[in-house]
Amino acid sequence: MGHMMDLKVQAVNKRLDAFQLRVLERPVPTTYISYFWTKLDSLQANLDVILALPMDMPESAPTAPVDDTVLDALYNEDTPQSESTHAQGKRHRSSHTSDATEDARAKKREPHQTTQARRVITVDEELRQ
Repeated sequence: MGHMMDLKVQAVNKRLDAFQLRVLERPVPTTYISYFWTKLDSLQANLDVILALPMDMPESAPTAPVDDTVLDALYNEDTPQSESTHAQGKRHRSSHTSDATEDARAKKREPHQTTQARRVITVDEELRQ
């Protein structure tokens, strides 16, 4: 039994050795560090340009009048508000009520009102008794 285990261990060791040889024989990928150094230098130069402050900074004009002008133009009540083409095609139902629709509504209300009146009458009669 011990001899069989030794043979199995030796077989496993041979396979591991073969695997290590194959891994060691693979070519190592080459990295061009000089390429990375040139890219890093160009990024550093770009960063320096971005962070550099201009020597003579022009004074900015006050922006309050401009802001007021824009707000006045946007919210001026004197200018007519134009309706969009979508809104022009729409009609408001509440402004287009006719006599026919009012009559139809009144007819729908009548049965409800009569049932309410009947209920009131029956309640009154029950209270009298």
